[in-house]
Amino acid sequence: MRLSALFVAGLLSAAGGVRASSCTFQKIHSARTSAMGEIVVRASFGTVRSLDHGKTWRDVTGPLADRRDAAPAGAGESFAYTGSDGVQYATRSTDQRRRLVRKAAAGAPWILLELDYAGTAAPYNAVLVGARQGTLYFTGGADSQAWPVRPSALYRASAGRAEKLVDLDDALTEGARPFFISDDGSMAYAGPNKLWVSFSAGAGWTGIEGQSLTKLPWTMCRKMTM
Repeated sequence: MRLSALFVAGLLSAAGGVRASSCTFQKIHSARTSAMGEIVVRASFGTVRSLDHGKTWRDVTGPLADRRDAAPAGAGESFAYTGSDGVQYATRSTDQRRRLVRKAAAGAPWILLELDYAGTAAPYNAVLVGARQGTLYFTGGADSQAWPVRPSALYRASAGRAEKLVDLDDALTEGARPFFISDDGSMAYAGPNKLWVSFSAGAGWTGIEGQSLTKLPWTMCRKMTM
């Protein structure tokens, strides 16, 4: 008689021979929002939609599922923003450190963007992920030699002042993820297994676990350790 691998793993774990831990093979790719409480999420299992601020979800198909928004996205150092005054902003890497920089005009040199963090510590690494009407949005990370930088918080900068909007999940191991800003000011920041949304211009952030986006449980795996 053949026992399933999961059952055997359970027996061994009960006997103290192994320790099992779970993981998921599903990932969130991107999301968009509206101030009316709509959230559309694209993930490895398909596209889902909520019309009640993320309380309930439905699978969607057709044009809504196939749409690809041309919104600012967290593409690491490739994202740049030009304000109405022609000043450009971007992320530049120097000495294994990522910083926000600005350029006054075409042909001008890039210089470090100095920001006032109102008495709080500035992040060691900063990666620009989006902008709207002269306001910059960037992720902050710890001192790390690795790239992508592990983001620990999302920040907003305007008129030379920076403020932390939300602490990001400790489970994030990759760099800047897709960041969305709608015309009405609602926002979404997609981590691989969790989503953060704000329906009020960067205030009142809510974290949504990826497992809640689908009726089916995310694929689980077992890791056996001695």
